[in-house]
Amino acid sequence: MVSADNLNLDVLELIFAYLSGHDLTCVGLVSRSFLAGAIPTLYRNIVYRLREAKAYDTIMSPFAVLLSHKGLSKHVRTIDLQAIPRTNHLKIRPQPHSGFMRDCRKAIELCDSLHTFRCTESNVVPAFLMALQNKPNLQQIRLHGSLTPEQTKLLVNLNSGLTEVFLEYASWNVVDALPKWTAGLHRSLQSLVLYRTEELNEGTLESILKELPELKGLHVIQCPRVDQATVLNLVSHTPALEALSFTTMENGKPIGTIPPLPSLQHLALDARYHKTPSPTPAILMTLLDNLKASAPTLSSFSIKLPERKITIPPTFIDRLIEVYGTFLKKLSFLDCEVELVSIEKIAEECSFLERLDVSIPIRDVYAFASTLGSAENLHTLVDVESHVAHGVHPSLNLEMVEYLMESVPSLRKVVSGRRVWVPEGIAEDFDGTVRLDRRLPYRSRPSWFLPATTM
Repeated sequence: MVSADNLNLDVLELIFAYLSGHDLTCVGLVSRSFLAGAIPTLYRNIVYRLREAKAYDTIMSPFAVLLSHKGLSKHVRTIDLQAIPRTNHLKIRPQPHSGFMRDCRKAIELCDSLHTFRCTESNVVPAFLMALQNKPNLQQIRLHGSLTPEQTKLLVNLNSGLTEVFLEYASWNVVDALPKWTAGLHRSLQSLVLYRTEELNEGTLESILKELPELKGLHVIQCPRVDQATVLNLVSHTPALEALSFTTMENGKPIGTIPPLPSLQHLALDARYHKTPSPTPAILMTLLDNLKASAPTLSSFSIKLPERKITIPPTFIDRLIEVYGTFLKKLSFLDCEVELVSIEKIAEECSFLERLDVSIPIRDVYAFASTLGSAENLHTLVDVESHVAHGVHPSLNLEMVEYLMESVPSLRKVVSGRRVWVPEGIAEDFDGTVRLDRRLPYRSRPSWFLPATTM
């Protein structure tokens, strides 16, 4: 008799790869064969969050499990440390829990197939640098970069085949080593992110980019000594860029002619507002005008403002649509409001728009839905986590989502907070009924400026 329990292990692994979270855990409890099929997916991505860190004394950590069952380490591809358990002693400042740090370090040493390592907690990265050595499959890292000269030597000694490097708060030691390090990565490195790096200056950034002519993604965010004009001037060294992000500063140098970026598809702007009135709107308009000839087929655009009460000027939306409306497939407006008249124009003139991330006005959700009715290819709508002047931005409910999907026939997914709503049944037979498809897992701090990934 054939049953699910008799399926080949390879088949079970393929099936269980579509599950996650509690569903995958529950499946592993059904039988021994189901557990064997679920284990590769269960341990492929180890994400250690704040809730696990708070419960460290009562729940066994996944790293302690790996040390108890060393054979499981062969399945680990990603380790993402979003939080670290800390001591809670009244007489001393909380410190990283020594037992956890020991287990985590030893577990990393066992994971020979490690592909991605992320740790943005300050003061703990140095403890893992030695364990990350000799990892031939390591390709992606995201680290808090405040390191001493000795620790920096260990960092630049990591696998020479790294494809993505994301550094936060990099110290002068790391910044000083970047040109030489990236020179050794010039054959493999595809994406470089430098986030909140105060020591980065124009000369160092130029030295870095000269070594990376084939770089596909460059993201320089909130580095106060590097303004928009500097970044746009230096991308002449990286003509193959497909994704670019940077911060626009009010006191930056004037934007001149932008070097050709024929492959650029994704642009993200971290717009700064401090002065009143601010020159930022004029800077953004100038940027769009100059980009038109440099990157003629931009398909993804994101912008983030520093104050949630700011409304994107309709004139900027009009210019964005005029320049890129026929190419845009994804638009994202973060920490700001977009007027309904602008939403309507986006829906009407961005005929290829597939995804829109925007703060949905809950009080005017029905009017908002009506303005989106002409969006023929919009399949994903994301209600971004924003705030309004008088409190927290409320979430969409079932009735609102159903009205949105009735108003926008092409809409197949609505994301609100961690909830993902989809139509009931197949698209051709949609009867207006919507169901909660799943809840998104907790992830590391979102990097809004990177190209969107599938939810």
